[in-house]
Amino acid sequence: MAKKQRFLDIWIVETNTVYKEVPFTVVADWLQQGRLLEDDKVRNSGTKEWLRLGDLSEFQPYVPRPELHRPDDQAEALEHVGLDFAYKKRHDEEDDDVDMIPLIDVSLVLLVFFMLTATAATVMSFVNTPTTEYGMMADNQDVLRLDIKRDEDGSPLYSLGVGSDAPGPEVTSQAAILAQLKTRLAGPRGSDELVINADKDLPAKVARDLLMALRAEPFRSKIRVNYYGVSEKES
Repeated sequence: MAKKQRFLDIWIVETNTVYKEVPFTVVADWLQQGRLLEDDKVRNSGTKEWLRLGDLSEFQPYVPRPELHRPDDQAEALEHVGLDFAYKKRHDEEDDDVDMIPLIDVSLVLLVFFMLTATAATVMSFVNTPTTEYGMMADNQDVLRLDIKRDEDGSPLYSLGVGSDAPGPEVTSQAAILAQLKTRLAGPRGSDELVINADKDLPAKVARDLLMALRAEPFRSKIRVNYYGVSEKES
């Protein structure tokens, strides 16, 4: 017999927003993606007592932890790089030639280092997205893009685009843009990645409500990965 699905009520303290009857698996996904914080509250649907997420052991495996060893850590970067092979000793008559092997070794080490620490290429954004350091962004130029701009009166404007192409016509309601997205995903393309570019001056609730709608069918089985679009902070 299939295990009965567990539903929880979520209280996001920062925006004072409550979501009711959220499946346990969705709560775990939100924690891993940073949509929920340890100070947010949770309770079993139908009960009254709110509990802090960070105090519940069942959610601890899903709480993001800082990496112990980052590629850009100075101490790690300066460690000796050991090789699994040794170079053949050069003959005396070859001592006058320039030895390029150490230069090649250093170049390869630097190449690998920069590949590990570089941020993935970002898809062009037509929205005033938040800036961040070390942001993981989609590098697929065919990725679907859902832009949310801020109107003059502060209301959100939604539009769809692909990669670096200009966005389509703007609509003023979440229902209208979801209808466009549903039509777009009904084609033969199959599973897609989706980048949500939300204006940094819009309330966080706008993006949260949209993400929650994308967790339901028919979007959940069609969209393979969701990203939040960001701009790389200038050094």
